[in-house]
Amino acid sequence: MATNWPNSVQTFTNPTAGSALNSPSHADQHTTVNDTVEALQNYAGMVLVKSQTVGSSVSSVTVTNAFSATFSNYRVSFTGFNCSASSGETMQIRLGNGGTIYSDDYWGGGQSVLYTGTVNTWVAYDLAQVSCCYLTTTPGRTSTVFDVHEPYDNTLATPFMGFGHGFLSGSWWSYEYALTGRITDIYFFPSSGTLSGGTIRVYGYNNG
Repeated sequence: MATNWPNSVQTFTNPTAGSALNSPSHADQHTTVNDTVEALQNYAGMVLVKSQTVGSSVSSVTVTNAFSATFSNYRVSFTGFNCSASSGETMQIRLGNGGTIYSDDYWGGGQSVLYTGTVNTWVAYDLAQVSCCYLTTTPGRTSTVFDVHEPYDNTLATPFMGFGHGFLSGSWWSYEYALTGRITDIYFFPSSGTLSGGTIRVYGYNNG
């Protein structure tokens, strides 16, 4: 029989050690499993591309080969890290290709809300990097998550947008790398101090 997925969860009849090849049908089992695997490849929402653990007291982290032609759009999650500098520093992001880090022509802006209720709004262009969240010296209390659209298409600018949390604040932001060019790597670094701990995960949105 054919698979039910993704309309409903597929169930299988497991044979026992004494089961005949026709009870359950060996051919039907193979057909159903094959169809289900093909459906998962076509319809699974997000696929883990890469997971990278951050070391201790590093000045920057580069995630190479994060993006490829396999998926059009990606989600990046960076959680559980802390900064050696005093609270109030920011996490910076740059994009790159094959070891070359792009340090100009980022356009966009965002807004952050501090625990005091203070709202900071910024709009900027031709930046050397993107600020995504405030940093804190408390381990595990800083995180950021963002989507990157069409990074591997070298005919388009690359928009990316997301949210951050840190230093008792929340922020949202939206930028683009305005120049065209193929993007494969992500580069993280603090505005001051070093980073320790945390995990960076890159997921591809299944094209279907």
